[in-house]
Amino acid sequence: MLESLTDLVTDSPLTYLVVVGLVALDAVLPIAPSETLVVTGGVLAAEDGLSLPLVAAAAATGALAGHSVLYVLGRRSAASIRDRLFRGERAQRRLDRAAALLRERTWILIVSDFLPGGRTAAMFAAGALDLPATRFYAFVVPGAILWASFYALLGYAGGSVFESDWEALAASLGAALMLGAIAEAVHRLRERRRRAS
Repeated sequence: MLESLTDLVTDSPLTYLVVVGLVALDAVLPIAPSETLVVTGGVLAAEDGLSLPLVAAAAATGALAGHSVLYVLGRRSAASIRDRLFRGERAQRRLDRAAALLRERTWILIVSDFLPGGRTAAMFAAGALDLPATRFYAFVVPGAILWASFYALLGYAGGSVFESDWEALAASLGAALMLGAIAEAVHRLRERRRRAS
């Protein structure tokens, strides 16, 4: 399946639409290898077949479309999910902690793009936990751009960077860890400044 999906990435202008569609699908149902797809687009851009900025823009657009679908689904099904999954006082406290964590560390939405299946859970949870849309998009827009640019540039700079899926997974996890560490450091620095003032 991996080869057949990456074979859809050619030097045709229609490729940008394929990238948008498959990345959006992968965000909602993590079955399409969107990272590999974007890397392949970057490889073709290095070979003068595609435009690197357009590959990254198509991937970011697809990611945002998928994120939006998940957010809306989370918002619309929030009440029924809460009633089924979070019965009782302890369960409600866990839900409240998760909502507080998402409000305090909304940067988790950016990092989740780099974790297999992470974006699906995080974007749905953001909707289900009633994260305001303005705050949601303030983080997912730069996150989608960063994610798309990272993988498009990997393909552009290194050709066929990944010989196996494990290497692609390692790159994703490495990026997630690095972004998470930076974001948490910034969060803690802001908290110290807020407490000091």
